[in-house]
Amino acid sequence: MLTIGLKNISIRNFIHSNRLSLVVLISLLCSFITYAQKPLNPPVPTTPKTRINLLHADSILITNGASEIREFIGNVSFQHKGAVLYCNTATQYEMSNTIEAFGNIRIVQGDTLTVTGDTLYYDGNTRYARVLGKKVVLTDSKVTLTTRIVEYDMQRNRAYYPVRGVIVQDSSTLKSEKGYYNTRSKIFNYKENVEIINPKYTITTDSLQYNARTKMALFKAPTLIKSKDGDIIANAGSTYNTETQLANFKGRSKVVNENYTLVGDTLNFDQKTESGVARGNVEIVSKKDKVILTGNRAIRNGQTGFTKIMGNAIMRNGSEKDTLYMRADTLYAYEMMDDTTTRTKKDTVKRERKMEKMIAQGNVQIYRIDMQSKSDSLLYDLKDSVIHFFTKPILWNPQNQSEADTIHVYMKNGKVNRMFLINQGFVIAKDTSSNYNQVKGRKISALFNEQTRLDQVIVEGNGQSIYYALDDQNKLIGVNHVECSKMNIRFRENQVKRIAFIGKPDSKLVPPKELTNSANRLDGFSWREKEKPTKEQILGVKFAVKQ
Repeated sequence: MLTIGLKNISIRNFIHSNRLSLVVLISLLCSFITYAQKPLNPPVPTTPKTRINLLHADSILITNGASEIREFIGNVSFQHKGAVLYCNTATQYEMSNTIEAFGNIRIVQGDTLTVTGDTLYYDGNTRYARVLGKKVVLTDSKVTLTTRIVEYDMQRNRAYYPVRGVIVQDSSTLKSEKGYYNTRSKIFNYKENVEIINPKYTITTDSLQYNARTKMALFKAPTLIKSKDGDIIANAGSTYNTETQLANFKGRSKVVNENYTLVGDTLNFDQKTESGVARGNVEIVSKKDKVILTGNRAIRNGQTGFTKIMGNAIMRNGSEKDTLYMRADTLYAYEMMDDTTTRTKKDTVKRERKMEKMIAQGNVQIYRIDMQSKSDSLLYDLKDSVIHFFTKPILWNPQNQSEADTIHVYMKNGKVNRMFLINQGFVIAKDTSSNYNQVKGRKISALFNEQTRLDQVIVEGNGQSIYYALDDQNKLIGVNHVECSKMNIRFRENQVKRIAFIGKPDSKLVPPKELTNSANRLDGFSWREKEKPTKEQILGVKFAVKQ
């Protein structure tokens, strides 16, 4: 046994023989423990064996035997393959080219990477280091990992922590049960109970890859992102830039905030501006307006409140009993800012978006219990409950049919209240005897009762009408054919009860025996009830069954 003091350190000659046995026993025990805690797949040497070089120690204890063992005490440091290892005490095994170190462990590699802890096992053949302690810290540039165990494979630039760790980068804090870090690519892989906490958002998932350089997160499991702007629920394969808050979500993903919900099979979304593109089985729910939009593809601009739905575009608006269903090739939704006052000790004004206008284009169909329609396009003003139909629309109410170049429908208490037909207006009312009362004119105003049945029709310009005159027993007296510039007709149960002609009417009563098709039909008459859309046609059979 030989003890040597380094540099100005005096030689220690008082080592007893029993000290050797104790040192060897402790060293062998530590080797067994650290070996048992190695990773399941320890690194394999790929380069020729290089000696671990001692830089400094206050004192050395050298043991000569079958395998040379060295003990170093005080301000110990080693150098190996570009890395410097510091500690208080260390044991070096020459034959296995390994080191066990204790106290104030510090590994320094390059200019930025440092690992600190309480104990160290280092294999010079594989360049594998295992650092343990109450607080093990890996620092690489602006990234700091704090845990209790770090296994660092310097050969493959890979660090692993098998116990819960906390990572801090800039203003973000990340926690996970275990994880991997590539010190060259700066990519983290986090496993189990992963949580990223940032002043702007919180991310929770079970598996996540994160690039510290690009700030890009790749989700490998279902993930929840919460922020003041709302929540995002994403699936595996999705990516999210934690700095720009730009997301590319794959699989069924959802954006939820206090105003709306956006769902799609894939979703590109900017959380800052609440803008993006959704594809595949898209659904947008406007919570404040009871509006649901669905389609194959959607584009949303959160800053302007504009949304475009394409492909099998469908809108549902209202409660379950009086929902308005609309289908079109393309739907455009426009939101407006609405100021609401919250009653507290000090009234506060809160600005929120509400969907106010809807434009439908191409093969537009509407279904409600009290109204159905077909048109080329329309504008739906949700705020004022007005629907403007364009390009020769046709509408059906209970036993009524209305056509014109343009039709304006006004709703009240969720029901059709008034209707204005502009240019070539044509109204047909089918009575209980299956007679067709007809009115034509340049401009027609139609008013409806609480049951959405025709109550009054006012014709202005080029008025024509055919109505069935019945006696008190509803027996047909004849058919009146009247032409007049202006007329006012009252209905009850779709039967004409009172009529007023203004101007110089041209009237003719045709007795029942003289009735012909020309006598009881105005030009252009066509009862098109078979074209009336159904709820199943608008929603699709499979979807309608689910309702």
